[in-house]
Amino acid sequence: LKALRKELATKKGVPAYMVFSDGTLQAMAEAKPQSLLEMSEVSGVGQFKLNKYGDAFIEVIKNY
Repeated sequence: LKALRKELATKKGVPAYMVFSDGTLQAMAEAKPQSLLEMSEVSGVGQFKLNKYGDAFIEVIKNY
């Protein structure tokens, strides 16, 4: 998850924490969301970031 966050942040030219915080990544790792609905329930994932990054992070989680 951190590698994906770094890749996305680098592409956007922003610090990694602007994509998702460490706490949010930890919550994702614990919850292992399999859908956008489940991802939306993770603390720190708002509608904007869900739409922008949700599918990419779900793919990484499913592949894990």
